[in-house]
Amino acid sequence: MSLAFRTLSFGIKRSQPKKKDADDLNKKKELSTITEESLRRYDELREKMIGKVESKIEKKVKKNKKKASIEILASRKRVHDSDGDSENEVEETVGDVEKRMQKLLDDIRRTNRIFTWGDHLPNIILRFSDSSMSPSLLNRLSENSIRQPSPIQMQSIPFMTERRNVLASAPTGSGKTLAFALPVIDEILELKQRADYSSSNSSKLLAVVLEPTRELAAQTYTEFLKYCANTSISAANFSGEETDIQHADILVSTPNRIVFHLDKIDTSSLRWLVVDESDRLFEVVEGQDKCFRNQLAAIYKACDAKCTRVAFFSATFSHEVEKWCKENIDEIGMVCVGERNSSNTSVKQKLTYCGTEDGKKIAIRNLLRTSFKPPALVFVQSKDRAVQLVKLLSAIDSNLKVDSINSGKSDKERDETMERFRRGEIWVLVCTELLGRGLDLSDVGLVINYDLPTSIVSYIHRVGRTGRAGKSGHAVTYFTDADMKYIKSIATVIRQSGFDVPEYLMEMKKVSRDRKKDMLKHAPKRHKIAIVKEQVIKKKKMLAKAAAEEKAKNKTETQTAEKPEKKIKKKKLIKKNNKNI
Repeated sequence: MSLAFRTLSFGIKRSQPKKKDADDLNKKKELSTITEESLRRYDELREKMIGKVESKIEKKVKKNKKKASIEILASRKRVHDSDGDSENEVEETVGDVEKRMQKLLDDIRRTNRIFTWGDHLPNIILRFSDSSMSPSLLNRLSENSIRQPSPIQMQSIPFMTERRNVLASAPTGSGKTLAFALPVIDEILELKQRADYSSSNSSKLLAVVLEPTRELAAQTYTEFLKYCANTSISAANFSGEETDIQHADILVSTPNRIVFHLDKIDTSSLRWLVVDESDRLFEVVEGQDKCFRNQLAAIYKACDAKCTRVAFFSATFSHEVEKWCKENIDEIGMVCVGERNSSNTSVKQKLTYCGTEDGKKIAIRNLLRTSFKPPALVFVQSKDRAVQLVKLLSAIDSNLKVDSINSGKSDKERDETMERFRRGEIWVLVCTELLGRGLDLSDVGLVINYDLPTSIVSYIHRVGRTGRAGKSGHAVTYFTDADMKYIKSIATVIRQSGFDVPEYLMEMKKVSRDRKKDMLKHAPKRHKIAIVKEQVIKKKKMLAKAAAEEKAKNKTETQTAEKPEKKIKKKKLIKKNNKNI
């Protein structure tokens, strides 16, 4: 192979892991680290706090009463003093137990890398049953083989159970959807059992969940359906005009649909506004009307009931979102699992230098012909490049089952493509940022960043499509000479995740803030991957249309300029005639 395709980082962690059997590798890992010894100590301390200390106090009180009944009046003062000392001693014992419990929970927090900020922070839960969750939800979790909460669930569920506003961040594939879905469902179940609510015949919207894409909204809606099954809760995915939003307790939607129908939605009884993938909050890349920030501002303003709480969840922890939340939301608690804005450490990550755009073609061809095990996701920066790459890969191997998904396809086409990919009928799915966020494609073992991501956030979300729910994954990122000026931020994230990166990449200059903003709006220009006939015809039509419009514009300007000249000539002629007369 040419030196142009040398691999700069082979995805080998600094500390070499022990070899495991094939069966062990396929097993699903627990996302949280809670040992049996920790659970035993927790149960022991909780039992002491609840029962044993109280019984000890009762025994001492009985003993003191017995002594007091047989002693003379003169000794009552001594008995009273002795009784006071005993109670103080017991109180100290209760305090010691509470300190030991707090130390145990703090140790578990550190082990699971759970970091929190805010006032009056609730303790973590070690089991789902510790949160007083309804039996129906606990049974549903057991049926889905979910035994213990993940780190983000351990801390976020207590926040939401106590009805606290929360800003939460955790790596991709760490169970963020359940972290907000479970407390929302549990609160609504409890609310519906109340007499004042059950006596009301009309349905009330109690929770709104916002997702950046319709695919992610459909996935989150499916999770709610799974855990609302056999309950009185009605969930709806706002996917079109036919959606019955008037009788929904929980509404899952993209912001644009909510904004368009705000006048028809009653938020007076809303309990929760959940914003998933909240780092999109401050991305201004699509103009004023389609900007997620402006849409969310309109929704947030409409959801102003006193009973409404807000929860923001994402894989990345934006400083802008944090600042906005602190300034606009009272008593918000913050949770961050792992390093801030870090990629999933269960995904082996490597950078591959390809020299030029043509080099990337050879690199992906060699990868798919050698160590490829489907299914895989390939990310490019635009829908045109997605179509071009599909043509290239199809030409390389006619047996390779490849397709693309992007915003240029209709909703029906996108749904059909996703279903075929999940069924295994598509081996390689070429996509844009449309699939870069949140989608749970559990069988994906390989992610290829064919075009270098334009931001750290984009990289973290792309890589997060593999290595989900404790499974291992692999991510390859191609870069060229033209990408050198943007590579440092991506290289830094990979190194922070524990993978080797060449020193010279870490010495590259940082991208300026203005350049970063410009990259979000306008992706770097690249040579075409392949010539697609339809795209050529479309471009010719666009150029012809632009030329015709330009010609018509010039003609109009010429005619406009000629009119004043004719008027001036006419006035001069009139003046001349009047003078002659």
